Parts: sequence; structure tokens; C-alpha cells
Amino acid sequence: MSSQLATSNLSLRQLRAFLAVAQESSMTRAAAKLHLTPSALSMLVRAMEDDLGARLFERTTRRLVLTEAGQQFLPTVERVFEELEQGLSRLHAAQHMKDSLLRLVATPLLASALFPQLIASFRLQHPQVRVELLDGPVDSLPALVRQGHVDMAVCTANDDSVDLLATPLYADTLMLACHTSHPLAEQREVAWQDLLSEPLILLRHGSGLRTLVDQAFARWSRRIQPAYEVSQVATALGLVAAGEGVSVLPSYAISRAQALSPVSAIATLALVTPTVSRQIVALTKSGAEISPAAQAFMEHFKKHAGKA
Repeated sequence: MSSQLATSNLSLRQLRAFLAVAQESSMTRAAAKLHLTPSALSMLVRAMEDDLGARLFERTTRRLVLTEAGQQFLPTVERVFEELEQGLSRLHAAQHMKDSLLRLVATPLLASALFPQLIASFRLQHPQVRVELLDGPVDSLPALVRQGHVDMAVCTANDDSVDLLATPLYADTLMLACHTSHPLAEQREVAWQDLLSEPLILLRHGSGLRTLVDQAFARWSRRIQPAYEVSQVATALGLVAAGEGVSVLPSYAISRAQALSPVSAIATLALVTPTVSRQIVALTKSGAEISPAAQAFMEHFKKHAGKA
């Protein structure tokens, strides 16, 4: 701590008085803002100037103007109150999160591929929060939010939950998964049209992922005849690893599978023309207050989802 700071008698009350006068350029208006008399406010500012050994305001008959010293000091005081406000907000949120319960639901793919690491890293930062995780079909998730069974549902954006608040969390890009020995594996990116003659391993109709894939292929007006239609991403990846075909899957699902099995013979390539992404959102009740724990988890998801 510097000797100047150690011997200073400045108080938050004085700093607040200085900031109010600087903002209002009037002792009368600043005093009303702080619920003080003008004379009491003037004494605070004068004592502050005496303590600093510098004049902070030029006094005229009409208004108060910051001196050069006051202009230099103002940004520092503004930062003090900004950081104080942020610190108090974090403290308030932490107090409200003590022994709180966060109830989450997600689709099975998200729950298995992204959530384990996200929850673990979230709990390291917020050990006082207990987390319950459910997984279920995407069409069942909005009802769980509406009925209050969960605080938040995490799924791909759709039109079936317009009555709920959808907060974007993460944009996931569809990628091509193929065997490392496949000729396409040598390329940096692959166009969708190049897949028309490939044995495709796709999820069954009814899944949001299959809908996106069909839409991407629709521009060539060709009905896709997959070599395999499966219900689980793990099954599709297993068939790809066995060399039975290629698949179009979310990037996070492929990354997670490769992390769990580093020796997997699966190559991942960017799909272009077009690049297809889908928005992962958090569904909460519209108009309802979001708990500090839920808000903290959403921010954590946004920051770390791409690293999970």
C-alpha cells in the first residue's frame, strides 16, 4: 500500500459526494440526489480537497466545473464504484446460492456429451449448489419447465416452446464423421453435395438433427437413402469407426466420443456449402425470476461449452 493511500482519510461518503457533484455540476442538485443539505455536501467536498491537497472543482456563480485534477481523478472514482457494485452483486448472488438446488433437464445427447464436464467445473466454482440432472426426449422438456419440475431445460431451439424464454447458450456446427482411412479424411472440409454418393449413417426421422440434415440435402431435390438409420449417436459413431459409412453429427458429440476413446479411428471434418449450425438454448418460464444458481450456470455454459 502506498504511503499516500495509507495516510489518506478519504471515505466512501466523500467519494460519493465528489461523484455526485461531478455528475450534476451543481451543489444543490447533487445534495438533493444524496439527501443532504448543500452546506453538508460542500463540507464533504472541501474536506476531501484538503485531504488530497488539490482543488477538484472551479466554483462559479452558476455551476461547478472540474479542475484538471478533478478530471484526472474522476475515472478512478467511477471505477471504484463500478467495481464495488460488481463485488456486492457477486456477494449477494453467492449468499443466495448457499445450499441452493439447481434442477436441470436436457436431451440424452447433451446430457451425456456436454453436461458431465460442465457440471463438474461449475461445482468447482459453486460447491454450495446441489445439481439434479434429468434427461429426456426433446419434446418432453418444455412441459417440465412449464410445470415447475425443473428450473431450466437445455435443448436445441425449436418452435414448440414459444411461450417459454429461450436464452441462447451455444451454437453447435454439424460435422462429418468418417473413418480415418476414408478418402474424405484427407480433406480439410467437405461439401454436402460430396456426400450424396456416400453410405450415410443418420439418425432416424423425428430427431431435430435428422431434420437439419434432410434440409441441407433438400437443395439437390434428392431423397436420401441412408445405409443405416439409428436412434443413438453412439451407434452411428460405432458404425463409422467400423468403416460402414459416414455420418453427420454435432461437433460436441464427436469431440466427446474422441475424448473418451483417443484411439478411435474416426476423423472429423468441417461440412460446408452450406455450413449448418443449430442453437442450443436454455428454456425457462417467461416472466419468472431466474435464480442466481440458474443464471450462474447459464453464464458458465456459455463460457465453457466449447471446451467440454
